Amino acid sequence: MPEGRLSSEMLVLIGLVAIVILVPLLAAAIMRLQEFKRELKYLNNEIGRTTGAEQAHYIRRKRRLLLSLVPFVKY
Repeated sequence: MPEGRLSSEMLVLIGLVAIVILVPLLAAAIMRLQEFKRELKYLNNEIGRTTGAEQAHYIRRKRRLLLSLVPFVKY
């Protein structure tokens, strides 16, 4: 066997490790996206329902939520 090539067993092992790492990351990303969408829907409903200072409060919260998509900004 040439030195520069990986064996089929090694490729299977690398594939399994990749799956074990990527599946939880994907699940966490989906859960975060669902939570984001739920909060955005709530804020949009409140913006439509309220007026005045209360509406301005929900608009600020929506702006902060949208900024939370940037990795280093917390909601």
